[in-house]
Formats: sequence, C-alpha cells, structure tokens
Amino acid sequence: FRDLSKPIGALNRQRLEYFQERYRTMPEADLATGIPPPFLYGSHYSTPGYVLFYLVRSAPQHMLCLQSGKFDAPDRMFHSISETWLSVLRNPSDVKELIPEFYASDGDFLVNSSELPLGSMQDGEVLGDVKLPPWARSPRDFVRKCRKALESDYVSEHLHEWIDLIF
Repeated sequence: FRDLSKPIGALNRQRLEYFQERYRTMPEADLATGIPPPFLYGSHYSTPGYVLFYLVRSAPQHMLCLQSGKFDAPDRMFHSISETWLSVLRNPSDVKELIPEFYASDGDFLVNSSELPLGSMQDGEVLGDVKLPPWARSPRDFVRKCRKALESDYVSEHLHEWIDLIF
C-alpha cells in the first residue's frame, strides 16, 4: 500500500527533495511580467490528459481530439502498470493519480480490443494491451484486486488523509 498521508509527488524522498529545492530557487512572483508564484508541483494530479492517458484504448477519439488527430508518442503512452508506477515515483513531471476505472470496471480500458495503431516504442515493442503485474491473471482480475485493496481495512483507516490532501 502507498502512504495515503502524502501526495503522489512526495512518495519518493529524492524526488520530493528535488521539488523542494526547485521551489526554494524559483523567482518571486511578478504578475506584471507574468512570473507566477513559486510552486511545488508543475502539474495537477488529475487533468484531462492524464485521464485520457489511461483511457486511450477505450476512448481513443478523445485522445485524438486532444492530440490534434494523432496518438501521443508511443514511449509516452500508457503501456505497463509497473512502468507507469515507476514514472510516478521518479519523473518530476508525472504526478498523476489513478482513475476510477482501476477500481470499478471490467478492465477493458487495459485491452487494445480495437487493435488501435498505437505505434512502436524506441526499443521496437509494439503497443497493444497494457502489461499487467505478474500477480494479475487478467485485466478483470487486476481491477478486482485493486478494488479489494481499495476496500481493505488499511485504506479504510487512511483514505481520509488522501481526501484531505486532494480536496
């Protein structure tokens, strides 16, 4: 389980230190010249782009509207649960949270059932279905286990901390 008392950007100590140092070295706000006040994170935890990042396989038309008729670069697309988790822990520009489909769907958003031409990554891997962790037997099983974790005693005891952070 992740620590629900911290925002996603603070789960990795080194990354949090990076954010704090960047904050300390930012110039003071100057509205006349358009310099915003210092900020810790350069992005919000949830944006239409983040939601569509996860839903590209089930709602490609929305991603295509957002991306001027093209899918994003394959290396930046949602292709692996573990790679996405590592990015959220390490990448300073990645502070996205999970969306409801991870807990309340049949897992179809993880499957490229329409055989969309999502492209090939730089290593030659062709994007198709999202790679699941080894403990998930199928997309449906993955979502079921995520929902079970969400409904666990630990999350029930700590979810209010995350809600206080986000809202």
